[in-house]
Amino acid sequence: MLNKFIEKIRNNDIINVSFFAYCDVDELLDMRDDEEFDSEWMRVYNILNEINIEDSEKQIIDRIREKSFIRIYNLSESSDIASCVSDDFEIICKACISGYDDKWLNSLIMSYAKNEFPCGKLEITEYNLTDSINYLLN
Repeated sequence: MLNKFIEKIRNNDIINVSFFAYCDVDELLDMRDDEEFDSEWMRVYNILNEINIEDSEKQIIDRIREKSFIRIYNLSESSDIASCVSDDFEIICKACISGYDDKWLNSLIMSYAKNEFPCGKLEITEYNLTDSINYLLN
């Protein structure tokens, strides 16, 4: 499944040119620093940072992070935004590997599936992890 992320990013199926067309990058970053978003993101990150991942999976995650960073940097010309997306894809991949199902994380995934940059207060989805990932990758 992780290789499908690389394919989708490469083919511009996950992150396309309209992603940042009419956005104020500084405003988006400020919304990422919002207390609710930041605390939820860190909560999920800390949980997923504890899981054991095989070296082969780490290598694929690193490629996904690199591809998403480059793609977003080319679209936004912002290394800060590109870092956020790269970090998001790291936790998304780790959730896929571990099966970690979390409503807030699933909402973050659905933001990407809707071609939206996740920030601020996310609309909580009823999709589970599998449905969210399938929605994103199909």
